Amino acid sequence: MRLFDRVERENLDRRELQLLVLAIGCILLLAAGLALLAYPVIFSHSFVLAGWTLKVYFFGFCGLCILLVGYLWERYRVVRGLRQQIGYELRRYAEFRQQAGRDLLAALPRFNQFQDRLVMEHRRASNLAEPFSVLVIKLTPAIDLSDQGEITAAFGDAARAVTGKLRREDSLYQFCPDAYGAILPGMGPDDARSVAGRLDEGLRDAAGAANRFSAIVKVFNYPQHGSTAHELEEAVRSVLPPDLVSEPTLEGAPAATVPAGE
Repeated sequence: MRLFDRVERENLDRRELQLLVLAIGCILLLAAGLALLAYPVIFSHSFVLAGWTLKVYFFGFCGLCILLVGYLWERYRVVRGLRQQIGYELRRYAEFRQQAGRDLLAALPRFNQFQDRLVMEHRRASNLAEPFSVLVIKLTPAIDLSDQGEITAAFGDAARAVTGKLRREDSLYQFCPDAYGAILPGMGPDDARSVAGRLDEGLRDAAGAANRFSAIVKVFNYPQHGSTAHELEEAVRSVLPPDLVSEPTLEGAPAATVPAGE
């Protein structure tokens, strides 16, 4: 029975049609056999009922069988149409999710803007003798997640989850397709680790039951992990892919205005 119970997802519609044809065929076979066996009794002998009454019952039974077959076929057409409509809506929903993910990722500032903001934040923190922290989030898509659109949608959900856990003064950046960074002004190492824990929890929720991706959150703090902006940038680069070739911003260069990563 295991051989017959195994149904592939792509063959579901075909197996459903086969089941319908089998049900209709069995109904027609049983109805034809009953009519064939009952015909001589009805039209040659008077059993319980006689005359046209018995003939009406016979033809009524045959008509009922035909109506049942027609009803099953009509229900099949309705269910098939609903399944096609659901499939179409699911495809549209997937397209909208992918487009929303692409739009969100396209709106995030890039690594060069992160460099500028890092220099600005280091100057502010050194002048006020305050700490600040940098988070690096690395994402790894699941092995069975091979469609690029689904990967983009998953990473967009991850970026949305991270944004929801940050404060208004924090900023989020996209370093590369699978790596993101956040600058947390005025936040020490203990508070930054607490935020990293909340981010990890939010990312697990965004990954869903299917575990669409896994995430690693790294914490770097000024002045614990680097006393200059260049040292912090090198610490961030150490956990990023080697093909990230953005030129480092000199600490004495003028800083650019960076939009908020909310």
